[in-house]
Amino acid sequence: MDFATLETACLAHVDDSYYYGAYCRKCRHSARLSLTKLRAHLGDDFPVRAIREKLRCEKCGDRRQIVVTFLRPHQRTGTLSRLFQQPHK
Repeated sequence: MDFATLETACLAHVDDSYYYGAYCRKCRHSARLSLTKLRAHLGDDFPVRAIREKLRCEKCGDRRQIVVTFLRPHQRTGTLSRLFQQPHK
């Protein structure tokens, strides 16, 4: 089975078996995003890689310091807390 990649996927290509999470570097709030809810709100043809531009931290309201994690089903990259602690350029 071919899995969608962040570069090419539209919301129609992914479901909640993919992990799509957001982390705010300003206030350190994190949340898993429901791809099903995003699809209902943004439509099937919306590109997954453009979702970050639509995000805003629900805790502090910041839009600029959002870090997004996209993992395919069964993809293993270590703990997400470790990923969030690494500096991003």
